[in-house]
Amino acid sequence: MYDSEEFELLANSWRSDTRASTRDNEECAAQVDSDGHSSKKDGFGEHFAVGLTLLRRIRRIGRVLRAARARLGLWSAGLIAGKLAAEMVYYYAGMLPSEFYRVLGDRDSAAFGPLLARCVAVVAVAGACRAVLDYANGVLGVAMRHALTQNTQARYLRRGRLYAVASGRIDNPDQRIAQDIERLARSAADVLSELLLAPFLVAYYTVRCWTLAGVFGPVAIYAYFIVGATATQYVMAPIVRYVVAQEKAEGDFRFHHVRVRECAESIAFYGGETAERERANAALTQVVDTQYRVLWRQLGLGLLTQVFSYMGSTVSYVVIAVPIFLGSYDGLSGAELSSVISRNAFVSLYLIYRFSVIIEQAKRVVELAGYAARVVQLWEELDRADASTDACDVACAAVDSDIAAVELSVITPRGMVLVSNLNVRVSAGESLVVTGPPGSGKTSLLRAFCGLWRPARGEVRVPQAGVFFLPQAPYIAGGSLREQLSYPGEWGGCTRSCSDTEASRLLAIVGLAHIIRRAGNMD
Repeated sequence: MYDSEEFELLANSWRSDTRASTRDNEECAAQVDSDGHSSKKDGFGEHFAVGLTLLRRIRRIGRVLRAARARLGLWSAGLIAGKLAAEMVYYYAGMLPSEFYRVLGDRDSAAFGPLLARCVAVVAVAGACRAVLDYANGVLGVAMRHALTQNTQARYLRRGRLYAVASGRIDNPDQRIAQDIERLARSAADVLSELLLAPFLVAYYTVRCWTLAGVFGPVAIYAYFIVGATATQYVMAPIVRYVVAQEKAEGDFRFHHVRVRECAESIAFYGGETAERERANAALTQVVDTQYRVLWRQLGLGLLTQVFSYMGSTVSYVVIAVPIFLGSYDGLSGAELSSVISRNAFVSLYLIYRFSVIIEQAKRVVELAGYAARVVQLWEELDRADASTDACDVACAAVDSDIAAVELSVITPRGMVLVSNLNVRVSAGESLVVTGPPGSGKTSLLRAFCGLWRPARGEVRVPQAGVFFLPQAPYIAGGSLREQLSYPGEWGGCTRSCSDTEASRLLAIVGLAHIIRRAGNMD
């Protein structure tokens, strides 16, 4: 159980964090005015902009992936090579309709059978290529998630970092690790597989379009793309803020239900189901309202991208109409002209399609920017925890076998002075009882000795071996009974484990010998 000081600090912290969480969600969604621009001048837009900020975050994510050495470069190169090979198959399949126009226009029944067989084979190969590429894209996403999550967990679950980040100003670090990184990796794999290949395909189909329709063809399509890209950039810029707000609201909603599940018995004793339901409904309302805002903003982006995609067929006919009306194909028969129109339509439409794919990635880029912001924010908080903990480690360095405080002052993270100019020394074999009224800093003093809080002034001296801190609230670790008894398994520079005999003796001392019989065995 918590003592009165602990309960008071937790209650104040919970009330402050709840108000801050609600306020942050509302501010996150209210940062954009009716025109879609930032309504505050607090640097909010800098954190969630699609531009240089996103590029910096992606560059940092890339450095983490390169350091992981998880063969991501090999997978990426293989995916690009596979997509290039698949595009050759798609191009060949796209040329087949023009062959059908020619064969059917000439009423050539002898050539129709072989052409049909060739078409069936090409379509089967194209389908197989698509399935294999989807698999490779999924594997790349999983590999990226593994590397990013492993790196984040290695930094997060470290001495001094876990407590600093979990109790710090960043919201829902568990959601950022378990969910946001997964979505970031999946979005990144989808976007990269398309955008990395885009320059090669655009260059190739530009040349093909120039050959069939002259200079007017690629110029018209490029102008069409520039107009669409400019409009899309303008529409998608404010959506990133709403995506970030939605993820934060989702995390708060999930955290509330985790808290209810863990404290179900206490809530039942109090009869607090109605109060918890009201809080859950308030959190749900925040989630739903934010989702509505995201959907409303995405509606405009969806309308723009869909119109851009479907309008491409009209542009392709304009492209081929110019050389036809100028007499470039006057010497061709009707069947031959139909074949040329079919080839041009495929090349023009595919070039427009490649530009459309780039435009349509805008929605994924928006989601990618939101996930990248939340993940890199967690890393930045870990950076601050690293700097703070490193400084604290120097102050807490062991110099003798006694536990001591020298001119120690302790201040809460919110600025409340709890301990001022404390000098105390406890030698081996001595006992010390710390007393005081609620909120006087008894538990906080232990946090400073344990290194969880950095002293505002002075230093604490703790031996590197022979000291073990116990929390007020017991922690039941996942795993076997033996792992529970020897948790965390390593302290004082040594690895600890319980033999069956030692475990039985320890449980008997505390009157829990029957636990072994109930569990069946230690493992």
